Amino acid sequence: MHIARFLRDRRGSAAVEFALVVPIMLVLYYGMVEATQALLVNRRVSFIATGVGDLTTQAAQLSKTQLQDIFKISTAVMKPFPTDTLAIRVVSIETDAQGVPTEKWQEVSKAFPYPVDLTTVTKEPNTAIIRAETAYTFVSPLKKIMPNALVFRHKMDLKPRAGVPVVRLDN
Repeated sequence: MHIARFLRDRRGSAAVEFALVVPIMLVLYYGMVEATQALLVNRRVSFIATGVGDLTTQAAQLSKTQLQDIFKISTAVMKPFPTDTLAIRVVSIETDAQGVPTEKWQEVSKAFPYPVDLTTVTKEPNTAIIRAETAYTFVSPLKKIMPNALVFRHKMDLKPRAGVPVVRLDN
C-alpha cells in the first residue's frame, strides 16, 4: 500500500529534473563564454597583423626603435587579454627579376615560433612586400571545458605605399 502511494507521488519530480539539467546547462553556458572569448582573441590578433602591416608600409624607412614602438602600440589592442603569448613579426621580402623572393630584413616583438614561409610570396618580378605576422596562444581559464590551448596565426602581405622597398635603419 505504501509503495503504490510512493510511486504515484510527483512532488519531488521538479527537483530531480532540475538536478539533471543544471550541470548540462552550466557546461553549455561556460563553453559558450569560452568560445566567445576565443573568437574575440582571434579577431584581435588578426587586427594586429593588419594594423602592424599597414603602419609599416606607410614609411619608406623605419628604425628598429620605430618598429618596436609599433609593436608596443599594437599590444594595447589585446586588452583585457594577456599579451605574454603574443608574438609579432614584420618581414621585408623582395622578389628579383627572375621571380625569386628573398628576405631582406625582419623585426620581431619576441621570439616568433614559426619560420618565414617564402613559398606563398607572389612571384611577380621586381616587387617588394611587407609581411606582418602574428601568433597567439589562447589558454582558457576553464581548463575543464577547453583543456587544450588554441593557437591563432595571421599573416598579412602588403605592398609598400611609397612604391619602393621599406628600408630598416640599424639603430
